[in-house]
Amino acid sequence: MGSVFTKFSPQAKGIILRSHRYALNQNEYVIGTEFLLLALFNEPNSSCQVLLRELGITEEDLIDRINKINVFRKNIPGLIIYTPKLRLILEKAVELCKKTGTDFVYEEHLFYALLNTPDCIACYILDELEVDREDLSQEIIDVMGWDLENTKKKHKLNLKSFSFVENITELVEKGQLLPLIGREDILERINNVLNKKNKRNCILIGNAGVGKTAIVEGLAQKYYLEKKPIQIIALNVASLVAGTKYRGDFEQRLKDFIEAIKNREDVILFIDEIHNIINAGNSDNNLDMANILKPSLARGEIRCIGATTVDEYYKYIISDMALTRRFLPIFVDEPTIDETIHILLNIKKYFESFHQIVIPTETITHLVKQVEKALVERFFPDKAIDVLDEACAYAKIHKQKSLTCNIVDKIIRTITNQHLTKEGLNNLNKYPFLKKYYLRYYSNIRSTYQPIVSILCEYEDENELNCFLNDLACIFNIRSEAIKKINLNHFTDHHSISNLIGAPPGYVGFDNPHTLTRFVQKYPRSLILLKNIDGCALNVRELIGEILTSGYIEDFANHKTYFTNTIIIATDKIKQKQIGFLNYGINRKSTVDDLPFNERINLRNYLKMDSKEEENIIEQYRTFLMNRNINIDSIEKTQDDFETTLFDYLFSYK
Repeated sequence: MGSVFTKFSPQAKGIILRSHRYALNQNEYVIGTEFLLLALFNEPNSSCQVLLRELGITEEDLIDRINKINVFRKNIPGLIIYTPKLRLILEKAVELCKKTGTDFVYEEHLFYALLNTPDCIACYILDELEVDREDLSQEIIDVMGWDLENTKKKHKLNLKSFSFVENITELVEKGQLLPLIGREDILERINNVLNKKNKRNCILIGNAGVGKTAIVEGLAQKYYLEKKPIQIIALNVASLVAGTKYRGDFEQRLKDFIEAIKNREDVILFIDEIHNIINAGNSDNNLDMANILKPSLARGEIRCIGATTVDEYYKYIISDMALTRRFLPIFVDEPTIDETIHILLNIKKYFESFHQIVIPTETITHLVKQVEKALVERFFPDKAIDVLDEACAYAKIHKQKSLTCNIVDKIIRTITNQHLTKEGLNNLNKYPFLKKYYLRYYSNIRSTYQPIVSILCEYEDENELNCFLNDLACIFNIRSEAIKKINLNHFTDHHSISNLIGAPPGYVGFDNPHTLTRFVQKYPRSLILLKNIDGCALNVRELIGEILTSGYIEDFANHKTYFTNTIIIATDKIKQKQIGFLNYGINRKSTVDDLPFNERINLRNYLKMDSKEEENIIEQYRTFLMNRNINIDSIEKTQDDFETTLFDYLFSYK
């Protein structure tokens, strides 16, 4: 036998050889855990034999279960090899021998190691026979009198002394979580990583709302349905730090928790927003949370799943190479429209049961397609689930029996602040060309990610331009803080584009919070004025063209910023100038002619005061003058005459 058996007693070696015979009797040259189980059972007065017989299990029961299992293994005649799980059991038995202070491995070490090696065929057979493997493990510990540090002494980990953790498995048992739909490939990858020997940790990386936490909850549901005695514990970093007012409190609380879960195969640690562990609790040169966790993570003493966004991963985690090496990155992509519809169709029954309404399939399809463009700054499936839940709540409050598309549209308009106002409709009448864009925006009927409308306009003075901007803000219900004015005369250099989309990583301005992209991320529904577009650098003009064409741009950090719900207004500084007999500007092509603006207008053609507005101003002038005992009988009824009289009054008063 090989070097791994040097610590094995003659009894243990005999059990291994017996497992060989059982396998060869079935023409199997690959020795699996099921043959070890049978060999342990047939060892006279062994712990396996005694405990299983107490449960009424016979040798025939084990053989019958083994024969019913179809295992596909590649046999090489004459070459006996062990399955990975069997090798793991043998290694665990040697480690257990060292912990118990015995010189050699005996049958109880083998049986205990087998009981605590999940996902093997032997454990599957015991589960089929309804054997509680945790109870048997505890009985072996009690009978042998082992005092194992970090050994499972109770059926479940006692978390009452740790106020900063939450047992996700208990939430599954209580039925408080929505089921995970899809993501089988990610679950399989996570399961593989968690069953490694060392560095059994992974980190889920994805944008907020793509379902990272839901994947971990789905893993807990998977273990629960498969009756695996594995608990997933969520650690709240903020709660861990809170309340540690004395020096060393934080480190002691964290170390106590690590000791409680160390070397427990039935516990998986989940840390959401895992980037917070860097510098957490680090004060007065103390160790931070990340450095305290690193040794246990590297040795495989704890199994950990982290979750963070792409931004935070590259900003915090990747900068700590020692921490990065301990986690396998798993990127979680946003589900497609069809996948999101499939998810909502599978979870709608839970919302129907809670809200006591009916959710038709066509409403789900309508909701997802509307949400895609209306909430472009957020991600599926989270944004669709949020809208569904709020729409159901609205229907329930208003005693609707079924969720309709009209209710969904109303909720989306409320979320996006798309309120129709009388003043906005009145202003819309000034600009007939805006009506089609207005209707598309409020009905959310758009097939691309392009801005709501892009307009290149000419104007003679700033008052005209400001009046136009105010009218647009009123029509599309855009708040004043969501209006950004950019003078492109300040963007004449090639590198000035960094003031719009930020600088590359490592350069000054990378974290500039005042860029155009940051503004649009903060105010997805905004009005952007680009003054003097003809005076900017070529690469800046090309960037604007990309916004107008595709509706989004990528910055130097590869982050997409969507301009789908923005209004782009641009002005061109080229003017017709008559100098002598030459007319500069004639037959001169503007550099912005190739930019795909939706509309090109002259504000002078639209900003004419209507009669009602003029009458309102005249009435205010009349009231002002009459309140000051000024005779207005001789004044003509025109606005100019009233303004002349008012000017004379103010000038004479001065």
